Amino acid sequence: MKLKKFNTLFLKIILTVVIGIVLLTIALSMVNIRASKRVYVENFVASQDKIFNQIDSSIYKFFQDVGIITAGINSNKAVHEYLTREEWEDVEERANILAMKKYLGQLPVSDYSEFSLVLAGMTGKTYNYNSNAKLTVNSQELLDISAVRRALASPKQLISEYAESGYTDVMKNHPVIIMAKAITGDGGKTIDGVTLLTIKESDFRRMYSYFTAGASDIILFNQDDQIISSSKTGYLDGSIQTEEVRDIVREMKTANIREKSGKSGGHMKNYMMQKLQSTNYTMLGIIDPDEAFENVYDSSYIVGVTVLITLIVALFVFFFVKQQTNPLSKLVKHMEQVREGKLDNYVKVEGTSEIRELSATYNSMLTELDRYIQELVHVEEEKREAEIHSLQMQINPHYMYNTLASVKWLIWQGDKEKSIQVMDAFIQLLRNTISNKDEFITVSQEIDNLKNYVLINQIRYGSQINVEYYVAIQCGDQKIPKLILQPFVENAFFHAFPEGRQGTISVFVKETGGFLKFEITDDGVGMDDQKLVSLQNKQDRKSEHLTGIGVNNVDDRIKLIYGSEYGININSKKEKGTTITVLLPKR
Repeated sequence: MKLKKFNTLFLKIILTVVIGIVLLTIALSMVNIRASKRVYVENFVASQDKIFNQIDSSIYKFFQDVGIITAGINSNKAVHEYLTREEWEDVEERANILAMKKYLGQLPVSDYSEFSLVLAGMTGKTYNYNSNAKLTVNSQELLDISAVRRALASPKQLISEYAESGYTDVMKNHPVIIMAKAITGDGGKTIDGVTLLTIKESDFRRMYSYFTAGASDIILFNQDDQIISSSKTGYLDGSIQTEEVRDIVREMKTANIREKSGKSGGHMKNYMMQKLQSTNYTMLGIIDPDEAFENVYDSSYIVGVTVLITLIVALFVFFFVKQQTNPLSKLVKHMEQVREGKLDNYVKVEGTSEIRELSATYNSMLTELDRYIQELVHVEEEKREAEIHSLQMQINPHYMYNTLASVKWLIWQGDKEKSIQVMDAFIQLLRNTISNKDEFITVSQEIDNLKNYVLINQIRYGSQINVEYYVAIQCGDQKIPKLILQPFVENAFFHAFPEGRQGTISVFVKETGGFLKFEITDDGVGMDDQKLVSLQNKQDRKSEHLTGIGVNNVDDRIKLIYGSEYGININSKKEKGTTITVLLPKR
């Protein structure tokens, strides 16, 4: 149904026009965007070059202060004496520590509150300048830090490395940058210890992060092309592939170039490299022009203009086409209602000449179709009336003769009471079967017919077969086709209990799920498959039964009246009995 709604002439015209406008607008927008993007990217790259110089100046000042701190520590006599002297008088040691602390306070280390300064001697002595932070490692563990070991191996170099955690309680479990420089004595011939300056990577990043834009990344490499800081933490925690950028840095160093373009992750990117002043560290900038352009370009404006133009044209086309196709839409709606049986749903003849001709033909078709259906209905009604009349005339003459003979025998024996009972039951049975011309009777009337029929048979053949009735109160007034239950009780009476066998026939009538459910069960001999097929085909014509109505006849009547989805169901097992189920709609 949904597909049909979208497959209309009206919508096809609207969609064709709208799609054409949208495609044209998109094409013009793409040309404008490409030209704007080229100009913007050129200006953005130029601005990044200025930002690089600003970052370089900021970081240069930082490492200049680090150099002053490490040089000052290396030249201080109190530091060397503290780290190398093993035996101290308490007063002398305290005086030395005070002198050392006073000297360190004069260095630029005081300008960086986020700094952690620790001195570690080769003799195992340590000094923590920051009183508010406690060491979480011992002296040997400090000397085993990678940056410290490399600083001791290269005493003249300042070694900087990235670490996932610091060595004080303040910096524990925080990414840090560790800067280590050997403390040498005797004119550089001996190593007395090492200076460790540590800063959280997040604090160091703040020195340059405010210069960076969302579409550009800044990465700092140490002397060994290892990443020590980045504006994007993914380069540090491994979530971004770092080998690619390291290879790019090495390639640019080898080629001695400052700028390079390349494809990464499906995007073209610009790479800018710069060596930081007075250091052997490298800064790499990665610019994504597409992302940079998207961040500043107001694409919503283009979309808004496109949508506005499309809506204006669509409204104009909508009203124009609607006016022309409205008669055709009405005709289609009337045709859909014909499916629901509304054959008098004629349409007004209007619109263009083609639609007027189509409407007139449709109205003529309805007239002919209605006439044909009325004829079919009339034929079916006559067929059903003839069938009911035929059923009413199918009273077996032998059954009537033998019933009257039984009455005569009872009278001859002087059993007046039973004679009256049989005659009353027989009269009621004939009246409801032959005299009553109605096709439908109530459930109560059908049960009364069964009771009269059973009474006659019990008096004629004996009471060894007991019949029980279980009828729900709310079902008594429901209408059902006449003689729809009697054939099944008749079958059970004469076929389920052969040779005087005793048993019970139970008739159940109840309401379930908006339907009437009838069940006729017996505890007789049951049937095998072959006999079950025979039962479904026809009755035994030689028996002295009330009628010759077979199971097939009942099933055909049900389907004729209620539809093919209704009918009877027979379930039988040898020596277990038989159950016949009839399901009818409430009426």
